Amino acid sequence: MDAAESLRLLNLDPSITSAWPIQLAEPHRHYHTGEHVGQMLLHLPSEAASREMIAAIWLHDIVYDPRAGDNEARSAAQAIRDLGGTGIDAPLVAELILGTKHHRDGTDMQNLLNDLDLGIFGASLDAYRRYSKQIRAEYVFVPPDAYAAGRIGILERYDAMRIFRTEPFADREGQAHANLRWEIDRLRASAGPPTDG
Repeated sequence: MDAAESLRLLNLDPSITSAWPIQLAEPHRHYHTGEHVGQMLLHLPSEAASREMIAAIWLHDIVYDPRAGDNEARSAAQAIRDLGGTGIDAPLVAELILGTKHHRDGTDMQNLLNDLDLGIFGASLDAYRRYSKQIRAEYVFVPPDAYAAGRIGILERYDAMRIFRTEPFADREGQAHANLRWEIDRLRASAGPPTDG
């Protein structure tokens, strides 16, 4: 499914949905963009393409500020505002969005949304390398050593867990862990040796 088809299925007033691509094209975004949404829609199984799932895909990163820690909460709040009175279960969409903060095991819908969101982990190494550069560009304001330390911590948390929980993504698990370890090794090499004091 492409973006245009997904918006037709949502069947919302264009005054609502026309703002979404604009938000996703904000200049500080390099990975959390319309392209990311498009990749999630592309891999969404047709049998799971409810209006709520499509809306959650569009809105899960609709508010994205790399300096903030409440992006999911603010995205969920926008979902409530944008979807209220539309016939879409806005509270369910908000709950799904909040569930992408830590990508923990949940309902079948939550697990699928999480797998779609983390799908890049299990992509080819070339695609993953591009993703890692895009994430670094979003955090360009963080000094290199601090970025490496923080990013390694995040990646190690994912590497220690089962990443994908749905059948469509099961065969990506091995590639995902290989990609994570590649980035961890690269970040450790770039950070240089630890210093005392």
